[in-house]
Amino acid sequence: MLRAVKHLQKQELYQFDEFTLDVSSGFLSHSGEPVKLAPKVYNALVYLIENRDRIVSKDELFAELWPDTFVEDNALSYTISQLRKALAIHEPETVFIETVPRRGFRFVGRLNESSAIVRSAEHVIERQTVEEIWIEETDDRSPDEIAVRPAFVLSDGSSRSISKLLAIGLVAALLLLSVGAVWITSRYPAIRPIKTVAVVPLQDISGANLDRSILLGMTYALISQLGRSGELVVRPLSSTIAASSPDIDPLAVGKKLNVDTVVEWNLQKVNDRFRVNARLINVPDGRQLWNESFDYTEADLFKVQDTISELTARALIANLSEAESDRLHDRPTDNNDAYQAYLRGRYHWNQRTLEGFNTARGFFEQAVSLDPKFAEAHNGLADVHLGYYDYGYKPASESIHLAIAAVNRATELDPTLADAYSTKASIEFLYNRDWKATETNFKRAIELAPNDPTPKLRFGWMLSVAGRIDEGSEQLRAAEKLDPTSNIGQANIAYNLMVSGKLAEAETRLRKLKTNAPNFSLANWYLATVYFLQDRPVESLEEYLTAFSIDEGNSVQIDKIRTTMQNSSREEALRIWREDLESRYAKNYFPPSNIALVAALAKDRGKTINWLREAERIRDPWLLQVLHDPEYRFLIGDPEFEQLLASLKFER
Repeated sequence: MLRAVKHLQKQELYQFDEFTLDVSSGFLSHSGEPVKLAPKVYNALVYLIENRDRIVSKDELFAELWPDTFVEDNALSYTISQLRKALAIHEPETVFIETVPRRGFRFVGRLNESSAIVRSAEHVIERQTVEEIWIEETDDRSPDEIAVRPAFVLSDGSSRSISKLLAIGLVAALLLLSVGAVWITSRYPAIRPIKTVAVVPLQDISGANLDRSILLGMTYALISQLGRSGELVVRPLSSTIAASSPDIDPLAVGKKLNVDTVVEWNLQKVNDRFRVNARLINVPDGRQLWNESFDYTEADLFKVQDTISELTARALIANLSEAESDRLHDRPTDNNDAYQAYLRGRYHWNQRTLEGFNTARGFFEQAVSLDPKFAEAHNGLADVHLGYYDYGYKPASESIHLAIAAVNRATELDPTLADAYSTKASIEFLYNRDWKATETNFKRAIELAPNDPTPKLRFGWMLSVAGRIDEGSEQLRAAEKLDPTSNIGQANIAYNLMVSGKLAEAETRLRKLKTNAPNFSLANWYLATVYFLQDRPVESLEEYLTAFSIDEGNSVQIDKIRTTMQNSSREEALRIWREDLESRYAKNYFPPSNIALVAALAKDRGKTINWLREAERIRDPWLLQVLHDPEYRFLIGDPEFEQLLASLKFER
């Protein structure tokens, strides 16, 4: 039942020291600058200030912050601790929240009572069935402020009582979304369209030690879901992970990623139930565009994503159509277990390590067995087998045919799956060297997902390798606009600059990338080539050694090479290095073009040609860069080398 209550008097503005708390907009600032508070932390501050004339017991705070929800004692301790930390950042010498032993907490800050503003609230809508209140302040409010609404419940309906709660929750959710959508679009037509969004990785604040693959899997799913809208640009998971840390302010993440808005969310687990607190923050001014909490069971885990994506889209897209809303909620499978397995597989695949690929393969195979028609899971398997090949863990003979079979199955099941066409294009380029098919598949992927930077940055790099420098630069710059902080994107732009002869610009970009991502070896690989072109052989070799050390995670061999150079000579060090790599290749596969490179650095024609032949025989994906690597230029004019270059030309 809904009922309207009018003429509620409520104080909306509080000032203490240099802080200003505007309850009407859910906004705390210090000296005019926004102060980030998690939803429960903010609610605790408001409640303590409103009851500043007395001690508020722990039980009372529990009832206020977590009504009808069981949480452990440490949840309140954590909330008060976070509140004190947030205030202390700006006023380290002042105590605002006092702990009264065995009694509770009290706000003891000096409040400027004369600054208080009291307004009459027009509407309070109360949903009595779930004891929740949605307050809409309609007078004297800025037209670009959106109210904060409390939690609603999602449940799995596994028993009679749970079924009842589910029915109530679904009705409440539908009512909330429909009324909220009308309210937002009708009240705030003047809001400037916001296009760029970052989703901060989901954090577990309950201490339950939830599997990180679940947390980042949910983040990946929400990013993918929001990315289905052609009107939103959503930063990829890899970029948000690189920009985030458990203690970093979401506004700082948003500014680092150069986005308009940030979705911040955290999760608590209590017994078999979960609570997710989420909010959408406007980065330029720190306003909360919406703020929600969701209670649910594990069976409803991914229903939360639907609601968050819907709220975000409706806040950012004017007149969201029914078709666009349906596209946001289009689930790739109806099997919840298959979906969870897929998301966990994506988390491990993103590690880009042999162990990560192996673990991801297991999860993707599980997803396919649970739902054989799950196209994304088939494409996940294709990406694993392509990853084995592209990252040098397995030869083409053990991987490519499996990648081709899986990606073909994915596009057969879903001809509109953009990621699958990007995977196909990479196979056509790296293995088949069929440029026409490469270009066709990349263009299809970009057509299906115009706001996804990944196919653009891959296509741009491959255009650069193929010698179509200007077209490559165009694709790479377009990808940079969509994801300006991508490490691989910055490296690929530097590669394009390098092959076009703009060495100083390439060096500047790569040196900055090394500083920002010291363990990202591709920056060292490309910088080594830039230094070689600049006739700086000592610096070039040092970058190659560093790149090998990062990739192998073991500096013992590299330390031996450095010691040999110091005590003997460069030639002797390169000989020892090559022989060590040859010995390892006889036992375990890795791309033989690495051995050819070391031989080329020593200008050993015979060894260089032999290992280039081996790289061509096994279809080494890294061999294509020989087309531009200057280390091989001493072989220009050599008949065997020229024959090899001719074999690398693409079919058009």
